[in-house]
Amino acid sequence: DQPPPPPPPPAAAELPPLSRKMLVRHLVGSLKRTLGLRPALRRGGGATGLSPAGKRSARKAASRRFRKGLAASFTRDGRIRWQRLFAPSAADGADSAPPPPPVLPVKLELASGTGDWVAAQAAADAGAANWVACELKHDRVASLLSRVALGRVDNLAVVGGDGVALLRDRVSPESVAHLFVNFPEPPHRWGTEDSLSHLTGSLLTPPLFDAA
Repeated sequence: DQPPPPPPPPAAAELPPLSRKMLVRHLVGSLKRTLGLRPALRRGGGATGLSPAGKRSARKAASRRFRKGLAASFTRDGRIRWQRLFAPSAADGADSAPPPPPVLPVKLELASGTGDWVAAQAAADAGAANWVACELKHDRVASLLSRVALGRVDNLAVVGGDGVALLRDRVSPESVAHLFVNFPEPPHRWGTEDSLSHLTGSLLTPPLFDAA
């Protein structure tokens, strides 16, 4: 007899909509806990040769700049503003902000893993399209961010979280030109924490298609 099929994966939890202020607070807290934002802000944006009071002031200024830039990347109802997200930041001390970049199509990959494929696509599309990689696992998100930073892939953004929730709650309708799911069934290795990942089944579920 054939074993019964695994149960379908649970749909991403539908949470009450967050205000932009609450969303920024949540994201900043998560980045401090998981991806090293706290020590980055402690460096005060790279300021050196300061007194203790000057260092504290630089840290506060760096935190304000980060929060302000993050808030500007969302609409009032928490949708991502892709054009603002990929806009270059003004250098410290600059007299004026850099000119806005051209409006480019956005291409999104779900379940990007460590980012080999999406980073190569983004590099090939530099100046022609912006790319977004969405990945659920923290270690793979960290690998993705390292790949973006070390490879200077400026047209690739990384989102850590559930793909269905991202599409449903954070992506405005018709704001993404192409959606890719190259690895809908997560790989698993027997004897590891991933060994039960096959029970979650495929990412290609009705909730995903509804959100897309």
